[in-house]
Amino acid sequence: MVKRPEGRNAPDYASKIHIVVSPAYYHNYMMGQLFASQVHHTIAREVLKTDPAHALYVGHKSVGKYMTKRVFAPGKTLPWNDLTKFATGEDLNPKAFAEDFRGK
Repeated sequence: MVKRPEGRNAPDYASKIHIVVSPAYYHNYMMGQLFASQVHHTIAREVLKTDPAHALYVGHKSVGKYMTKRVFAPGKTLPWNDLTKFATGEDLNPKAFAEDFRGK
């Protein structure tokens, strides 16, 4: 656990403007990470036919084609939850994100 430095008595919470003016902002970071993990696992399994822990995108044009067709092309034409399902075949969920931490 991080301990407060001796003699420090300042309102550190106020140093992060997100907390004060946009309290739900950090939740967006987590949703983005969930989406990224889910897309990565989908690409690894369906496009590269490999374990997500060993997936390398370099030199695989099929990854770019997947991203173009499933993420970039639809863009804002779909609500984010529909885009997630279109891109990965599932609603946004924490399964892929949790898998990223197994055995670490």
